[in-house]
Formats: sequence, structure tokens, C-alpha cells
Amino acid sequence: MDLPPFRFLAHRSGIEEYLRGIRDEPAVALDLEADSLHNYREKVCLVQVSTGQGHAVLDPLASREALQELGPLLGDPGTEKILHGGDYDVRLLKKDFGFAVVNVFDTMIAAQFTGRSQFGLAALLLEFFGVTLDKHHQRADWSARPLSDEMLAYATLDTAYLIPLRARLGEELVRLGRVEWVREECELLVAVEPAPARRPWCLDVKGASRLKGQPLAVLQELVEVRDTAARERDVPPFKVFSNQVLLEWAAKPPTSRHDVVETPGANKGVLGRWASAVLEAVARARALTPDQWPSPTPSAFEPLTGAQERRLKRLKRVREDSAARLSLAPGLLVNSATLERLAREDPDEVFASLPGALKRWQRSVLEEPLVRALRGDDPPA
Repeated sequence: MDLPPFRFLAHRSGIEEYLRGIRDEPAVALDLEADSLHNYREKVCLVQVSTGQGHAVLDPLASREALQELGPLLGDPGTEKILHGGDYDVRLLKKDFGFAVVNVFDTMIAAQFTGRSQFGLAALLLEFFGVTLDKHHQRADWSARPLSDEMLAYATLDTAYLIPLRARLGEELVRLGRVEWVREECELLVAVEPAPARRPWCLDVKGASRLKGQPLAVLQELVEVRDTAARERDVPPFKVFSNQVLLEWAAKPPTSRHDVVETPGANKGVLGRWASAVLEAVARARALTPDQWPSPTPSAFEPLTGAQERRLKRLKRVREDSAARLSLAPGLLVNSATLERLAREDPDEVFASLPGALKRWQRSVLEEPLVRALRGDDPPA
């Protein structure tokens, strides 16, 4: 396959000049590569940009200051930013640089609203352009330098076809009358915020729900030791000790350095380096009183009443029928949590809450049949 030509910019002056030079472009395709699989604190490691002028890969690790020139472009409502599955990119740009992003067109969202069941970038590039997207470097360490020419070339493919893809999907949305639907979803996308920093929590460990009492306290101390080790080594926590190792230690705590070092499924060098800290963590947990042990947040779940169950069944029937009529995935049309919320509400008050529960585009296609269902009316034949 012929790869698109691109410029690799790794000096402050070149990056700044390039970003200033594309400010008047009507559309800019954008993608990021980060290092969450390889470093403790993820960061933007590459910025891929495509415009009508061509393609470029920018190196923010060479000059973080130069990337400040990207801020005005992202915040310019006159330039459309084309992303694919841009939720992560928007969050990371806000977290890493404080950039606001406006006027976004997300090709993944657009593809979903055309009724496609395959809306990943690889599937769309193959469908529209006959291009096979090689994901060989998907788990690559983008923070490593130097990057190979092959890695840079394939990174370019993440944006190289987004502008013509946007045009093709846009035509379909016009024919379907769903342009405003996608615009509303993209407005919601740019409002997402990065998750606030917080201490590691034992119940975030997959499988921790099986533990109770003191073993959960042991697990909490262990996840904090793992987090400290990960920060010190600048690696993701899972590269220090796996969740499985922590769960095994929590269920059957090691009592000696030998127990720790001989733990299967973990690096012996790391085990030796942190054996004392692991044993101290176990001792701290065992010294806690039961009222100090972690416990899950009490569930506020209440089973549905019979009337609520019947309402929910009617609402789901509306969703299934409407999804089939519109050739959309039912979960895209409206999620189950929203339907359950409506089913639980007081019948005398639920109609007033519909505007807050549904997006504008959802109300345009669902409000009337949902109201009928909430009233208990049978759907029209």
C-alpha cells in the first residue's frame, strides 16, 4: 500500500510555523498518540494533523511549548476539527494542555448515525477507500525516541483520510436528515472533562468484589504500595504487580520475604525490591479495626414495582420499534438507564422530566411514542 507523504516536525520553530500556517484552514483532521500503556502518567506523545495542504506529525515531546500554538486553532469556531472517536483526545488535550476544543465533527459518531454496525476507523477506511489500516503499532511505546519511519507513516493514516471520510459521511447524514443529531452529539463530546486525580482504590481492582472484611483492607494497602512503585519506576501500575497477584496476596497474605519473592506471575527483581513494603502493607492492614476496613458504597438499588416493570417493558418496545424503523442500534437511540429512570418516576411528574432526560434529537423522534407508552397506551398497529 502506498502511504501518504507527511512532514515530521520535531523542532519548536517548525511546529510553531506549521500551526500558524494552517489557522485559516476550513477543516483540520486531528489525532493523538499517548503512552498510557508504558508510563505512569499518560501524556500526548504525537499529534497527527491533516489539512487540505497535506499531512504532518508533530512531536510535543521535542517542544511542549510549541504545542501552545495548537490552542487557538482548537478553540476557533471557524475551523472544523475532524476526529474519530475523539472523546479520549478531547480529554487528554484538556488534561495535558488545558485546551478547549470547539466545532468538532466526529466520524465515528457520524458513522453510527448512518446506521452502520462497523464504525471503527479501520472498517470505514476499507469500505470507502479500500485502505487497510495496519494496527501493528497500536500498542507501541509512542514516548520512545527515535520513532521509526514506519511508525510515523502508519500514525499518519489515522488522519490522512478523515477529511474525505467526513465529506462522504456528511452526504449520507444530509440524505437521512440527521445532520443536527450528529452536531448535538459532537457538542456533548467537546464538553467532556478529564477524570479528577484520586488515590488508588481497592474496589477498582477487577475481582475485588469477591473480597470482604480484612482481605479488602489488605488489598487497599497493596494497591497503594503498587501505585508508589509504579510512580517511582514511571510505569503503569499493572506493570508492577498484576491484579491477580494482589488478589492472591489479599486472600492469603504473605508472611515472609520468601513468600513474596517466590510469588508466581511477577518479576522477581520487582518482588525483591518491594518485598519489605508488601509485608509492611499487610501488617498495616491487619492492625486496622473492622470499622477502618474499606467497604463498598451501599447500593441504592431498589427493585422495580410491577407497574414500573410494565412501563419499562413498554418503553423498551418503543425503543426496539423505533430503532428498527430508523436502522439504528437500540442503545444508540436511547440507553437502558434512561428508560429505567423514566419508568421509575412518578407518572404524574415524568412528562415534565422528559426534556431533561432526552437529547434534542431523541425528543424529535421518540417523545411522542414514549409519552404514549408512559401513559399506558398501546403502540399504534
